[in-house]
Amino acid sequence: MAPKVKVPMDFGRHLRESPSHNNLKLNTSDGGEVWASSVILSFNSPVIDHMTTTLHMTSVDMLEFSEAAVQVFVDAAYSGTAEGINREIFRDVNKIANVFEVTWLVSKCYQYFTELTNSVKSGSYTYRITLFV
Repeated sequence: MAPKVKVPMDFGRHLRESPSHNNLKLNTSDGGEVWASSVILSFNSPVIDHMTTTLHMTSVDMLEFSEAAVQVFVDAAYSGTAEGINREIFRDVNKIANVFEVTWLVSKCYQYFTELTNSVKSGSYTYRITLFV
């Protein structure tokens, strides 16, 4: 189990470019590979922590998700922010956050969705939800 670290935290995006830190390969739907630090992802996700420390996995198939969505997920884990979420990848990032139990990112996705639906100037809340389902 990863040591207790309060997330979200800014671990530093500059570490994303360091080959010596990035020991976990995330395979994406479009044949892409996103490399990340298993430690930083483990601090954010108990699921990834289990996969890397107990199951000793060095690669995770995220074949339901585009490289862009996985990249935003990893950037969020490194930076402690959800800056890269946009309409095109919102659903995927939200699903990744839920699957890997990154609770703070799930909350940020909910906040993004709420802001997005509130920006729609029409009808009931139920109608606004169906626009994005």
